Amino acid sequence: MMTYLDTFERFASMSLDYLFLSFMLYSFLGWLFETTVISLWESGHFLNRGSLLGPYCPVYGGGAVLGILMAYYIPNPLLQFFASACLCICCEYLCASILEDIFHVKLWDYSGMPFNYKGHICLLGFLFFGTATTFISRFVEPVVVRLFDSAPPALITTTAILLAFLLAADTILSSIAFSRKSRKLLRFYIRYHKMMNREFRNISYFIQQKTPKRIRTDLAGMQERILRANKTLNARHIEHKEQIVDKVEDKVASAKERFKK
Repeated sequence: MMTYLDTFERFASMSLDYLFLSFMLYSFLGWLFETTVISLWESGHFLNRGSLLGPYCPVYGGGAVLGILMAYYIPNPLLQFFASACLCICCEYLCASILEDIFHVKLWDYSGMPFNYKGHICLLGFLFFGTATTFISRFVEPVVVRLFDSAPPALITTTAILLAFLLAADTILSSIAFSRKSRKLLRFYIRYHKMMNREFRNISYFIQQKTPKRIRTDLAGMQERILRANKTLNARHIEHKEQIVDKVEDKVASAKERFKK
């Protein structure tokens, strides 16, 4: 096992704990971006956009790590952009296909976007992932590595191990809930996300109340103009977590009725 890890570390040009902590950091930042910016764009308030129980979106972390690896092996920024974008978009398509085909869950839908494929990926996502991963690997990750270097090695290793166990447990539990193999876990999963979405909405409304009225009016007008200019795009928004929860509840109710019969 250690031989494989050593080989991977040499391939990645970074220690495994550094790379994994970077993965978790960018997964958290991706979750934060989805929960705030994307949710505000689509619904006007914060929403928990993560597919797992914890505050992280592994798709973003995986894309960032791919960009870091590409930066080491592809020095040219333009070539790195295209290589990273291609790998990230392939990962996004794979994740969307697994969620939809195996777990019958659709967490995003780009059907209304131009140049999309099956609603799983689109050109805008390709450009976003390529730009973000190139920027992160060349400007952000060197700062992150210096911060890691300033911490005690034992703390770095211990934190990486604990987060790895947490992510593994979260992934297993969420997979069981998505596959509906445990009704109790599924009900807990639904209640958890409903509670999180309720709290996020309360936070966003609280911030709105504390924001000066002039700024609120300007932001509302800007959002109205954006939605009006993109009627076709916004007619088929990415499905929110609460919409997914409603669909799951309907399926559970139907299954209970069939079970009673």
